[in-house]
Amino acid sequence: NQRKIDKHKEYIELKTQEYLNELDKNDVKEDAIKISNIQQKIERLKQNKIKYELLEEELKTSGEPQVS
Repeated sequence: NQRKIDKHKEYIELKTQEYLNELDKNDVKEDAIKISNIQQKIERLKQNKIKYELLEEELKTSGEPQVS
């Protein structure tokens, strides 16, 4: 339902910001492995965000209170 979609999207935004902050800290340290891991996590979050945006669009166009 819309509430769950909003909750997931909010979580994704929060985690993305945390990872970006972590990247900023590690740029100073130049820890290439950790930076790569964080970039992979950010990419995974971007993919999840796209998935929830598509679900949100499906929910809006269906006119139903929830989709599965």
